[in-house]
Amino acid sequence: MANINSKTGANAVLAAAAPQYKTSDATKRAYAALQKLTSSKSGVGKSIAQNLKKLTAAGDFDPNKSAYYQQAYRTLKGTYRNMANTNMLDAIAGAAANTQGFGNSYGATAGNRAYQSKMNALAAKVPSLYSAAANEFGAKKEQLANLIALQQAQQQAAIEQAQYMLGTQQKLDAARYDAAKYADNAAREQAKLWWTNYLASQ
Repeated sequence: MANINSKTGANAVLAAAAPQYKTSDATKRAYAALQKLTSSKSGVGKSIAQNLKKLTAAGDFDPNKSAYYQQAYRTLKGTYRNMANTNMLDAIAGAAANTQGFGNSYGATAGNRAYQSKMNALAAKVPSLYSAAANEFGAKKEQLANLIALQQAQQQAAIEQAQYMLGTQQKLDAARYDAAKYADNAAREQAKLWWTNYLASQ
């Protein structure tokens, strides 16, 4: 600060530009960090968007689209078909033994009934298989929804922390500006007083 106890010093104070509000580098960094967190292109934001898209696309349970259901059904069907074929052959053989020959309608009928009995047992298993697949589908959707909720909570906590940091830096910038204005006003008043006293003494 110029020496006010002289014409030059007093004039220099009165001619000086008033302090200007200045955004600090720390505030700029805090602002950039907040912008990054709230952007849908950020790491967390992008992951949330992708998971929300997956959750929406999942829709309702469809057994035709369920890998779990299709695989389980194919396995179960293969098992029951093998058992049905075995039962059919056993029934035909039993009928042949009772009728002294394989080539008769009784044996064919008995074999068909034995085969159909096992395939009917397979059909009876389908509802429970459907229910298990639907539950597995629902559990996966719930797991994804919980992950999204966790990511959103973490993102919100990070945003609130970044907002706090930005607010703190802005308050520090404002405090520095207010201090500079106060010092400048005090210096100007002192310079004016010096001139008043100087002129009164002439």
